Amino acid sequence: MKILKLIILLFIPLIFSGCIKVDTKVKVNKDGSGTIEETVLMSSAVIEMMTQFMSSFQDSTGTPEKFSLFKEDELKDKASELGKNVKYISGEEIKKDEWEGYKAVYAFDDLNTIRMEPDPNEKVPTGTGGDGENKEEEYYTFKFIPGDVAEVIIDRPEIEKDIKTEEETAEEETESGEEGMNDQFINMMKGMKISIVIEFNGEIVESNATYVDGSEVTLLGIDFSELLNNKESLEKLKKHPPENLDDMKELIGNIPGMKLELKRPITIKFK
Repeated sequence: MKILKLIILLFIPLIFSGCIKVDTKVKVNKDGSGTIEETVLMSSAVIEMMTQFMSSFQDSTGTPEKFSLFKEDELKDKASELGKNVKYISGEEIKKDEWEGYKAVYAFDDLNTIRMEPDPNEKVPTGTGGDGENKEEEYYTFKFIPGDVAEVIIDRPEIEKDIKTEEETAEEETESGEEGMNDQFINMMKGMKISIVIEFNGEIVESNATYVDGSEVTLLGIDFSELLNNKESLEKLKKHPPENLDDMKELIGNIPGMKLELKRPITIKFK
């Protein structure tokens, strides 16, 4: 997953098959152990649409099977993808207001083994996620240094080499006449949120992270409702994608609802 797709490919209506919320929180203890809490929700309207789509392939005499994001066997299997010796602790189906999905909790003994996939398409069966490659530079990875003041060093996914690729992608979409910002697309994306937050069990005493709030550090946070309210900036982004990290930094600073940690590596000391 190229992390800029979350921004540049925002304008391609088919990037996601529905409105989703993906919140990932990694809780880190002073000994390098911790938990991963992952909450994935999809619009109930999209759930219903996918249920109807699935029923079209079933025997008309049978009871249609309702589509569900909560598949506990798959969540258990996913533990090994998060890191070595990661254990699935619990999972529950969630239905709240107009959203449906699940919350899963995993535990780990060694933060050094953890890697986080930022691509929301990997969290839900949208059919658009994954390209069959498992490149380490596509993940957030962690290094834990114990001590009275523990230190965590986070390496983010590769961004620099992807900027040109995403610029070309945006240009191709513009040339092909994709509208991207039509009313139907905007309505579909309302409510969509993506976040990856690291919470430290202690006091952060030093950090170069851009987004620090108390004991929490945000690596990625995108609120598409706020983004879509700023059409002028988004259209400018579509026509003139960032060419380097300085452009990206300026872009993110000017658009509400977007947090993307660009520093590399990110260091946090806590006690």
